[in-house]
Amino acid sequence: MSNLRVQDGGKRENFMTKKEQFMAFILVGATARDINAATNDAQLILHLAGQIPGEAIPENVMNAAKVYLDFCSHDGKRPHRWMLRKD
Repeated sequence: MSNLRVQDGGKRENFMTKKEQFMAFILVGATARDINAATNDAQLILHLAGQIPGEAIPENVMNAAKVYLDFCSHDGKRPHRWMLRKD
């Protein structure tokens, strides 16, 4: 899927890909989690999230990021299948 959209008058604008949006939400969420819980896990969370291929990320990117961060916050929780796919 292309991240280009054509506006009125034929002007093209670039938008972020689904993977870029997902990673942006993960960055903000992991950083907030580190600040709130006084941890240093954001770098590892970002690294692991970066290995998930863009086509494996569900359509609702914000919810996918929320689910992923929730998974990272709890011990013993099983990951969703889309989290296990690798680039």
